[in-house]
Amino acid sequence: MLFLIFILGLIIGSFLNVVIYRLPEGKSIVYPASHCPNCGHKLSPLELIPVLSYLFLRGECKSCGADISVRYPLIELTTGIIFIINYIYLSDLIILAAGLIFSSLLIVLTIIDFDHQILPDKLTLGGLILGLIFSFFRSDITVIYSLAGILAAGGLLFLIAYLSKGGMGGGDIKMMAMVGSFTGPIIALSSIFLGAVIALIAHLPGIVSGKTGMKTKLPFGPFLALASLILWFWSEELFDLYINLFI
Repeated sequence: MLFLIFILGLIIGSFLNVVIYRLPEGKSIVYPASHCPNCGHKLSPLELIPVLSYLFLRGECKSCGADISVRYPLIELTTGIIFIINYIYLSDLIILAAGLIFSSLLIVLTIIDFDHQILPDKLTLGGLILGLIFSFFRSDITVIYSLAGILAAGGLLFLIAYLSKGGMGGGDIKMMAMVGSFTGPIIALSSIFLGAVIALIAHLPGIVSGKTGMKTKLPFGPFLALASLILWFWSEELFDLYINLFI
């Protein structure tokens, strides 16, 4: 079963690549069919096989020889691995479905924010609605708890944005409200704190070297997404570790 989940993750990862490339440019994610962005060559079924097609083609377009970014198979592999982790940790079918969708949204939002420094409403608000809908059927969360997550995480970042006069982007607010709809308030609020810590650690070398300043605008979404994904799987373990270390 793990193998089938991994294959599903690879296939979904291939689709996520399409979303990542087309959505920020306002293009349809359905039409036209997948093609080489350099020469327009329509990809054959064999050229669409996740990961393996990249290896067979040696990272080049079959038609024009243009380089194919290694990011495509990496996103496919990452999605496959994350799908396996969801399957291992989530036994309930409804919760598993929620986890797969939640993880996929975070992957797409991470790459788009990294590339364009935007978090599209179609993903954040659409994901928020999906998270809320799932809460009606999940055994581990209630609708009230989901709503509390939306208000707590979105509200906190809105307050930070207001007090800092624009120091927090509207996309980050909506994304964390979406996270709250899937996780509830405790994990969502903890994700904001953990995301800030990860962001600080990641940017500390640049700050120390003077390449980036404390006021340099950097995408915060990828760090929030990473923190949310970590706590989606390992919140209990990390909370226990925190209590043992500091309380």
